[in-house]
Amino acid sequence: MRCDLCEKKSCGEGKPCVEKPMPGAYSDPAVKRLMRAASEIEAEHYGMMNRLQEIMEFARKMGWRKIGLAFCMGLAEEARAAGEILSMEFEIESACCKIGGLAKKTLGMAESPELMESSCNPAGQAAQLESAGCDLAIVMGLCVGHDTVFYRTCSLPVTTLAVKDRVLGHNPLAAVTCPYVKKRVIKELKAKKGE
Repeated sequence: MRCDLCEKKSCGEGKPCVEKPMPGAYSDPAVKRLMRAASEIEAEHYGMMNRLQEIMEFARKMGWRKIGLAFCMGLAEEARAAGEILSMEFEIESACCKIGGLAKKTLGMAESPELMESSCNPAGQAAQLESAGCDLAIVMGLCVGHDTVFYRTCSLPVTTLAVKDRVLGHNPLAAVTCPYVKKRVIKELKAKKGE
């Protein structure tokens, strides 16, 4: 399927172009509860809350009291600010990306002379937040790939507050919404293909 190329998007009006069976996951009471809370937030607060407020409302609706922040050291100031706001209502546990001081050599990973020799440790972040008894994990700016490891290894419900984009000031959508940036991205791709 290429829904990104569809002009009609009639499925949004309850008229799907193809019939797909409903995923079995929706019969799981825990998933139903998550979906119900998410749809209530959309119905009650559409366009009125920013993402941080929506995350807090989601936690309230789910009855969660302890929130974990998995953040990149590059967003330490932002994590501190988010933690300050969240802690006005919730108990907070946070784990920075370098938790445990895991050496890159230990994992046989590439090292950069410009960066610390400690590896990011997304699985360690997930384990820390789980062992602290968090109800929800919030990802803030983990590197591409490290975020994937976090999502894959974390058994908690996870949401994302911020994604890292060192070039675009943590606004990766600029690569597809800003004509100047998009043009450069396409030009570089064509050059790689020899066009």
